This record gives sequence, structure tokens and C-alpha cells, in this order.
Amino acid sequence: MIKKIAVRASVLTAVFIMAVIVFSYLTNRGNTDMSADMDGATLPRISFVTEGYEINSIPGYKNDMEIPSMRDTLTPVENREIELHLEKYDTQVQKMTWQVFTLDGEKCLQQETLKEIGDVETLKLKGDGILDEERVLKVTLHLENEDVYYYTRIRNQEGCNYKTCLDFANTFHERAMKKEQTDELEPYLETTSDGAVSTYQTVTIHSDLNHVVWGELRPQVAGDVLWEVKECNETYTSILLTYRVRCAGVSDNPEALYTVKEFFRVRVVGDKQYLMDYNRTMTQNFDGTTKALGSKGILLGIAPVDLEYQINSEGTIVSFVQNNELWNYDKDADEMSLVFSFADAENVDIRNFYDRHEIHIVSVDQVGNTTFTVSGYMNRGTHEGETGVAVYYFDSEKNSVAEKAFVPSSKGYYVMKEELGKYVYYSNKSEMLYVMMDGTLYSVDMEEDTREVLVRGLENGQYTASQDGHLLAYQGIGGKVNESEKITVLNLQTGDSFEIDAENGEYLKPVGFIKDDFAYGTLKSEDGGQTLAGQSVYPMYKLQIINQKQEIVKTYEVADVYLLDGYINDNMLQLNRVAKNGNIYMAITPDYITNNEEQAESNIKLESYTEDTRQKVMRLTYEDGIKDSNAKLLKPKQVLFDKSMTIRFDESTMDGKYYVYALGELQGVYERASYAVIKANEVNGVAVSSRQAYVWERGNWPSVYEVENMTEFQMEEGETAMAACLQQMLQKEGKTADVVKELNAGKSPETILSTYIGGEGLDLTGCTTEEILYTISRETPVIAMFENGHTVLAIGYNKTNIAYLDPADGKRYSVTFAEMESKVGASGNTFIGYVK
Repeated sequence: MIKKIAVRASVLTAVFIMAVIVFSYLTNRGNTDMSADMDGATLPRISFVTEGYEINSIPGYKNDMEIPSMRDTLTPVENREIELHLEKYDTQVQKMTWQVFTLDGEKCLQQETLKEIGDVETLKLKGDGILDEERVLKVTLHLENEDVYYYTRIRNQEGCNYKTCLDFANTFHERAMKKEQTDELEPYLETTSDGAVSTYQTVTIHSDLNHVVWGELRPQVAGDVLWEVKECNETYTSILLTYRVRCAGVSDNPEALYTVKEFFRVRVVGDKQYLMDYNRTMTQNFDGTTKALGSKGILLGIAPVDLEYQINSEGTIVSFVQNNELWNYDKDADEMSLVFSFADAENVDIRNFYDRHEIHIVSVDQVGNTTFTVSGYMNRGTHEGETGVAVYYFDSEKNSVAEKAFVPSSKGYYVMKEELGKYVYYSNKSEMLYVMMDGTLYSVDMEEDTREVLVRGLENGQYTASQDGHLLAYQGIGGKVNESEKITVLNLQTGDSFEIDAENGEYLKPVGFIKDDFAYGTLKSEDGGQTLAGQSVYPMYKLQIINQKQEIVKTYEVADVYLLDGYINDNMLQLNRVAKNGNIYMAITPDYITNNEEQAESNIKLESYTEDTRQKVMRLTYEDGIKDSNAKLLKPKQVLFDKSMTIRFDESTMDGKYYVYALGELQGVYERASYAVIKANEVNGVAVSSRQAYVWERGNWPSVYEVENMTEFQMEEGETAMAACLQQMLQKEGKTADVVKELNAGKSPETILSTYIGGEGLDLTGCTTEEILYTISRETPVIAMFENGHTVLAIGYNKTNIAYLDPADGKRYSVTFAEMESKVGASGNTFIGYVK
């Protein structure tokens, strides 16, 4: 009897084990690795309270970050005290160290350690001058097994009317949401003729009142409103609100969530407030339910018109990114998959919604397998608290997501995205990872775990990549940026490449990619010269655009016009042009080339249509429609034991670049200060140098200003007017140098200023007279050039005039802005300034 029971037990056990094996196989659909949901967030959160507002909820970093790159938030300080709030969650904080650094991170001004840590701590700043300028607060939480780092800029709020600005933004926000006293909001708007565009996706200060107060949407905030201060000074305060809403006015789907970002730039003059800028974006959270599909396609709702998506070759499967989530829809299999998301609908954790990352689709194959990257701050999971680029592969058959590689970075999201995020590419076909780091192109064989250098020693200007990263162009190895006879165009997706060779006596220079078409310039050594400011340049006399079939599709060549460089934004190429006079080049108006490439025919396309309440909404439309609007909703697991690699590289330093911030985000990175200033003016933002010195701020200068202790001077025998002006600038900063010798050695004026003043010289050529007023108001004179190289030193201004000193005759002059524009226009608006 006992023997029979034992046999039955053995049989049942064997059947059970086989069932488990079969069930596991079917569940994983062929996946031999272990898989699970992404781990939740674990790190503590820090925020600050000032003037009754909780602001700047900042994340923790597991690596010590480069301080100049951590420019996300600014926390105003009242009476030298900072009220810090700590949400520990389930962590044990052993102690806290906090430090105050200069903006460039070079000097620590104060350091304190707290061993008893409460939920609220008051940090008291000491020392004269510690808040004379903007600083960086670094907080280190010492946990049981690791340290976690937090960063925010700080500044003295005295004289900033900070609370008034916060109150204004709060009142405006509440009245718009509730449609109360809306007539009091209209005077703050600057509605234009196109301000009634029927969309709620982007509402600005130029929109009409109806759109500003949400029309018939009737929004209700779901959860918390997160407040971030981006800029704060005596002139204005920039504030970003992030929150989610449900719209009761959308009768067919009132439970749908929308993510909203609402930006304010507020100025206070006396007892009056002025709304200088307003921008609100609204994006529907896609949920993949039955209401997400219609007979014509995938219903995205209120979404960006440039939403990223890729389709398979047969036009049946599409992967798309909405609200920082990656989705995949397979029409034939009738499956909708949430491939990747840091947000967690089932566990509303504020840490999961921190959005300093972006998802980019690399490729989608015939059966829907999708390769993609996640760049930026990792909210949770294996790399929680790190920044970098993670490469993932979605296997549609196994219903799983495997991490292929992770390239960490010690730089903040916005800087990292521009410097590293653009130059990481993974080819699933060849299992090769390509990384361009500090002028070296690496190829990493993921299968063999080997690393190879394809090309090294490239400098800025010698290489460029397409927006999606799969195309890379670089000059011949070992050459100089203005002396290269060859450019290689490499397709990282396929491994194919082709070369472009220069004609005899000519050189080639990469400009950029307009989609898949490559733009490059041709120059001649004999065309080398200088700008009026003394900078050596080798402009291009011709620009050509070549497609991937190696066909020239566009040639740009204008008699007596040369191209200094070019920048590509939104598939438009801006050509920065100069005209030649002897060996001197002067800037002239830029020109533009747009991409006229026709969209490839496909069964799936992104299009908009109009609804009564939500107005303009987006849809991924299937040409042959969708029969079943009730797709199976899948949430792929993450593979835990796949061959993931963490690949570390030595990162380049942040030198010689200029960063433009506006609307709470980085808007661009430029190699010329003047380009950054022009962009900052265009987007109502700020431009900063690599070491975080303010180069320019929109509207933040007094209406009247004159640099102190600047008296008339005259150039001496053997000295040029330029040398005399430079000597005065150095003297202003208590510095001396043999400027004539330096100029004769071929050094540019901005290089001389950078070398001797301890700050940074700025070539502001191309800026307007109004734009250089900011530089003067920072107690720094500005060199201006008139016709035939006539050089003067601008030292002050009022509401109508600008004053300058002329070393040619030793006199002081005052002219109107219009007269000054006419004078400097003859030199292509040549200005030279500096920041300390």
C-alpha cells in the first residue's frame, strides 16, 4: 500500500514538474532567460520649501555628477537658510553631507555634515559673499551601502520679488483651470492672429483666451502639482508646473489622463506683474484599452504632431512613443504591448514620473521586434539613479524586453543627451554597438564582448551624425578640420559606407544630415582669411547635399558668397554666410535650405483630425482600417539574465560650448557664443558657457547702465585701435599683457581675453546692438567694429542711445541704437565681449 502511494506521488510530482516547465515555456513564448516586471523606485527624494511653496523635487544620483552639467533647477534662499524636505521611503539614511560650490564646481565654499536626519532640515549658509553669485547646492545622503547625490542651483532671493511671481503663477493657473475671473487673465496675453489655432496640445502667450482657459475640457488635477523654479533674478522668475489632469468635458472618455507642463516667466515692476512668457503643453496618456483603437487606426488623442513612430515593411505593425512610453501594436496578432515605461499606473509613485529621459526607436523589423534606446536619468530598475544611454531589444515573439548595453555618464540629462545621446547606436542585425566619445568612434561586438577603435582623434567640426544616429560622417583620419580631402559616410545600421573625395586643391567639411541626406561643404586653402574680429576662418565656397544612393540632390553656390558653417534644426539647414573683402570676411544674412524629401508611401501614417471638445487630435491611421478595436493588452517582462553589458568611456570635458535654456529645457548647444545669444533671444531664454557663466539672458538688464571707471583713451604709436580697446578691457579687470604681440602672433581678441582676464572671451559677431546691452550691463565693455575695421569700445546705454569710446581720436560719443546698428552693420555686426 505504501509502495503504491509512493509511486502515485512520484507520478504526480513528475506531472507537476512537466506542467510547470510547459507553462513556463508558453508564458515566456520561447524566452529562456528569467524575466520579471521592472523593480520599483527605491531612492529617497528631496524637495525644498520656500515662501509656503514646495518646489524642486529633485532625484538622487548614484554617481558623483559633473556640477556644471547639473543645471535643472534653482532654489531661492531666504535669510541664508534653506528648508530641505526629505522623503526617505524605506531607506535608512545614516548621515547627510551638504556642500555649496561655485557654478563651475571648482571651489567648495561650505561643507556641513548632519548625523541625525529628520524629515525636515534647515541648512544655514555661512561666510561673507557666499550668496553674492549663483551657487550649486550638493546634498549627499549616506545610506547603508551607498551614497546618493542631489543637486540644485541656489541664489539669494533678496530683490527678486520671488513670492509675488509664485503667487501670480498660482493664481493664473487656478483661474484658468476653474474658469474663474478669466477676464482678468486676458490682459496678460499677447494673442496674435493665429492664436485661435484649434489645438490644446500647445497653448502659448499668443493663444486666445478660450484656449488658455481650457475651452470645454473642464480639467481636474489628478495627484500633485510639481513646482520647479528654473530661473530667478531681479528682473524675472521662470516657473514650471508639471501635473496630470482628467477632463470631465470629454464625455466619451472622461477618465483618460493627460500630462501637462505649464511654464511661466513673470516680471514684477512696482506693484504690477507682467507675464513675459507662457507655454502649456498637454499630452494624452495612451493606455492601450478599447478606447485606444478605432475603425481607422490607433487613437492617440491630444498628442504632438511630430510624435515618433516606426513601422514594419508590410505596414501591419507600428512602434510609437507617447508621453515617454514605448508602445507596439500588431494588427494581425491583435496585440497592443506597453514595451517600456518608467511610469507605473498601478503604483502612483512620484519618483516614477520624473521625465528627464527620452525614448528613441532605432528600428522595427518585419515581425515587430523593436530596438530602442532610453537616454537620460533612469527612474527605477537595474540602473536606478544613473544617467546614460540604455539599449533595449523588444522580442515580440517572446513578449520580453532585453537590455543589450548601458553606457553610463556623469553628466546631467540635458547635456548628456546632446553630447552622448546623439552618438550611441546599436545594430541588432550585426549585434554591434557604436559609440562616438571625445572624437573616437568605438565599435563594440556584443556577441564576442570585444571593443575596437574605428577612428580616433577627430575634433569638433570633423564629424556629424543623423538625428536618429544611424548615419555618421567624418573626415579623413589624421587631417585637420580645414584640410581634409576625404569624408566617409557610414551607415551603422547596415555597416555599409561610401567616401566622398575632394577635387585637386580643395578640401571637404561635414555640415550635417537632413534626414538621410548628407550636407557637406567645399573649401580652398587660398580662401583662408580672418573675420573683422581677427578670428582665422576657412569658409566654404560651395555646399552640396548627397543622398544614400550617392546622388547629388542639391548644390548651393552663390558668387562672392561664402559659408562659415551650418546648423540643422527640424530638417531645415541654416547657412551662416560671409562676404569677402581682401582676406577679411564679414557676416551677411543667413540663408536656409529645407528638406523636400517626399514621405515614403505606407499603409500607416500619422495624421490629425478634429473633434468638437478636444479639437485637434492625432491618429496613427491604417489605410485599410482596423476590424477589431479590442486588442489584447500585453505588458512584456524584462529579461533578467540576458547578456547585458555596461560599457564605460572617459567622457570629454565641457569646454568651448554654449548652452541655451528656455521653457524649462535645453534648447540647443552651440560652438559660437553669438549663435547661442541669437537663439536665446529667439526662444526667450538664457545662454550659458561651459562653466555655467551667464552669457546672455532675455530681458534681464536695466534700462540705463554705464560701466564704471571707463574714461577716454587714445591708441598709442604702433598700436591698432583693436589693441588699444583690448588693453582697456584688461586694465578694467586689473590685468596686463603685450596685446600687440599677441595679435601679431595671430591670436584672436576673444582668445587673448580668455587667456588673461580669468574668464572667457566672447565672439558676439552677428548679434544686434540691443543684444549686447546685456553684456555691458554685466560691468563689461564691448568692442564694436565699424566700416573698414574702425574699432570702438561700447561702455554704456540708456533707453535711446548707446555710448562708446573711440581710440582713434580719444573722444566719447553717444548715438541712437539705429545709428549704432548702421555703423556696425558695415562690419557684419562685429562685437567682442567677455564674461568673468
